[in-house]
Amino acid sequence: MGMEQDEFSEINKSFDQFITELQKQPVPEKKIIELSIKFQQVMHQQSKQFIDSGHESEIQETTITINLKKLNRERNFFEKSNLQYKASKWAKGLVLSSAGILFITIGFILIVTPASPEFEIATIFYFNEFDGFTVMDMFALVLIFIGIFFFIRAFIEKEKN
Repeated sequence: MGMEQDEFSEINKSFDQFITELQKQPVPEKKIIELSIKFQQVMHQQSKQFIDSGHESEIQETTITINLKKLNRERNFFEKSNLQYKASKWAKGLVLSSAGILFITIGFILIVTPASPEFEIATIFYFNEFDGFTVMDMFALVLIFIGIFFFIRAFIEKEKN
């Protein structure tokens, strides 16, 4: 462990110096993007070398890459370009969940409210002589299932991000 710290102490010092220099003066956005791309490329190359040396499996390379991308996304959470992305994801979730609730509500209303004989297209299964499961009821159940799908999908999308 001590040898490993000595091995990376130079890298830590250099990285701290780099951060200090970046904080001293404003850096143009184009240069920030350029440096970020360079950093990600070097980290990707280092992870490949580490894996090629036989220390880790390919699954961990993917994990490292995903973690780096996630870290980069979290670091840029309040940047102007990232706020638009987050707002669109939030709006998409809101629209999906609202549509889901609307479909579920309409489906239940179609089932609960009595319909005139013109809308009772055909009865599929009779409960008694005057009542049964109709095509309209089946249509209402399809609407309810679509609403549940949209509602659950909105939360799954939220969890992915």
